[in-house]
Amino acid sequence: MSRSLATLAAVALATAACGGAAGAPGASPGAARANDVKLYVVSQSGAQIAVISEATLTIDTVIDLTTMGFSPNAKPHDTAAEPDGSAWYVSLIGDGRVLKFDRANRLVGQVEMETPGLLAMDRVHDSLYVGRSMTAVNPPKALGVIKRSTFQKIDEQEVLVPRPHAIVTSHDGRYVHTASLAENRIASVETATGRVTLSTLAGAPRSLVEFTISPDGRTMVVGGELSNTLLVYDLTGIPPLAPVREFAVGGKPWHPSFSADGRRVYVPLLSDNAVAEVDPFSGTVLRRFTEGFAQPHGSVVSPDGRYLFVSNRNTGGGGMAGMSGHDMHGKDGDTSSHGWLTVIDLQSGAMVKQLMLGASPAGMGAPGSQ
Repeated sequence: MSRSLATLAAVALATAACGGAAGAPGASPGAARANDVKLYVVSQSGAQIAVISEATLTIDTVIDLTTMGFSPNAKPHDTAAEPDGSAWYVSLIGDGRVLKFDRANRLVGQVEMETPGLLAMDRVHDSLYVGRSMTAVNPPKALGVIKRSTFQKIDEQEVLVPRPHAIVTSHDGRYVHTASLAENRIASVETATGRVTLSTLAGAPRSLVEFTISPDGRTMVVGGELSNTLLVYDLTGIPPLAPVREFAVGGKPWHPSFSADGRRVYVPLLSDNAVAEVDPFSGTVLRRFTEGFAQPHGSVVSPDGRYLFVSNRNTGGGGMAGMSGHDMHGKDGDTSSHGWLTVIDLQSGAMVKQLMLGASPAGMGAPGSQ
């Protein structure tokens, strides 16, 4: 580990002890105004990012990265946002950059990094962790560590596992967890020291895609692309970690989200064109939503728990039976290569809206989401 990572953690803890500065990155989760929450959804093959109002369920603006000097092959992959909405971040696989935008969607910083993938924002310290792209064949066995306030890369944190992809930080800022796509192993990095603890899963390959942690910080889940299962972890102890349960959910579980009350998890099923609502504490699939999905990728639950937002790649072979992109509700002017955002009312389970996006919508983030 690096001395710089430990120093960053120590400085951040000292700042927190002194009360911090107004608008500092450590603001409490969900601090963004409830009527002004923005959702940031990338179109990976279109070099675009849609900024969506969760209050009105409309697209505020679409950011075209090519107008900012980035290439048509920039491949934006994932986003993360400050809890107070003051800034947000996006990784660019193709251009090898991580970008920082302010609340007004102005580009205010960028960091170079080899094949950046998923993003995880530390809620306690002034750090943004960056995994590696799923499409990278042999990326470094390390996470990028960026100081959010100055937006400078301060470290390449070694994690000892190949192809680190899934990534999340514990709510107390003590650990960042990342999982290997190539091995059944999770690397847990202690942020204060950089010490890495490895956890090994026995049995067949899972290929863990992405983590999410419950609102109370006690439970972590992750889907296995190859096993079609959801794994549940108890975070009340310290690493190494072992799943407390694992159960089948459907084809290729992708980026899950907890409900606002922490009782349910919503799991996009990439190859089933569906989303599973599960009880992670009993290992039960409660409902399957099937309307309006084509290769569902990312998910975010609104802060009030009312809506589930799901990005759909629609890159071919994943469309719904008997229904093309042209036929689906709300897709005037669409082409079959475009993806969309599906909005589900979680009380009724009904699809309430679809918003057309660009080519291959993928990662998404909002203030307070993980």
